[in-house]
Amino acid sequence: MNKLLLSLTIVLLAFSIKSFSQACPGNLITTNPAFAAGLTGWSQYGNTTTATTLTATNGCLNNFLALQATNNSDVGISQPVIIKQDSCYDLCYCVEFPFVGALFNTKLVIAVTNGSITSSQLLSGAFTASQAQIIDVITGNNGFTPIVQCPAQFTATGNFTQFVVVNQTIGNLGTDVRVDNLCLQSRPCPNSCAASGLVPGFTYTQGPGLQVNFTNTSTVNLGYTMSFSWDFGDPGSGPLNTSILTNPTHVYPAPAIYFVCLYVTVVDPNGLTCPPDTFCTDVIVQPTGVDENAFESLINILPNPANDMVTIKSLVPITGIQLFNSVGQMVHTEKLQGTTFIIPTYLPVGVYSMVLHTAKGQAYKKLVISR
Repeated sequence: MNKLLLSLTIVLLAFSIKSFSQACPGNLITTNPAFAAGLTGWSQYGNTTTATTLTATNGCLNNFLALQATNNSDVGISQPVIIKQDSCYDLCYCVEFPFVGALFNTKLVIAVTNGSITSSQLLSGAFTASQAQIIDVITGNNGFTPIVQCPAQFTATGNFTQFVVVNQTIGNLGTDVRVDNLCLQSRPCPNSCAASGLVPGFTYTQGPGLQVNFTNTSTVNLGYTMSFSWDFGDPGSGPLNTSILTNPTHVYPAPAIYFVCLYVTVVDPNGLTCPPDTFCTDVIVQPTGVDENAFESLINILPNPANDMVTIKSLVPITGIQLFNSVGQMVHTEKLQGTTFIIPTYLPVGVYSMVLHTAKGQAYKKLVISR
């Protein structure tokens, strides 16, 4: 967010007044949902003893607002407003530094704040992106006729509750600054998140032991940044069940099938945080030393999913069965004679890891119980 604030301020400071110069119209924007109920709640901001309060029509000023500066003074006003973080807005207004017949050095600052900072903090930049956001800065040392200022689109860096206009005198020479037709309007944010090209995903390998090594394969278009959050599907491990690393590892308590999710959050080039996208898949943790592929073509379980019994077709005799639930707990074990396995009625619906004991070693399969 701080990068957004810095880049926005630089852009606005580089704003060319002449390129937008034109006579101020009677009304720039006729509706203004960002303001509460018209600009009727102006109050002092900072040491504002000489600001003039004016009436409003359709949420826009139709009379001049005079910020009457004196030497080395900060004169400002604030207006209640509801601005939400990551929402987008347009701002337009007319401004005039009157001809006063003498040199002056003054700065007009337009900003939104959450009400927690003083005018001196605002003007000095001693705030965070969530406390305040400077929308426009205009400096002048000579009078000019009224001009239209439209910094236009900006994205809020925080949740703000007041709109602030401050006239800061720099040094010993000050002048009145007049603002007219001040209008702030919300607008739909560009759907830059859809253009991120995000493809979340990961792969994994097992070893040593019951440790699983995750490789993040998520990709995004140039200019977008990603952050990650993992859920390893192992709630029994407590705080170790999550991670924000790009390529984490996790040690599971027992062979089982675990449902692992990767949450990817993207920030667009303008600093807008996009809704997270998710990639989830089953992660098979095999008993140590078991080669699942060696038995894959030798053993088949039918039906699967099953509700009461399964038939195990195998070219290798099965001597015993162990079942593990989704959190790695062994919930059933028995010796097997023949090819039929009766599913215990006390086992609830779910996905189970089945370890099959054979004369050639152990084989690993997944059994889905669906009653």
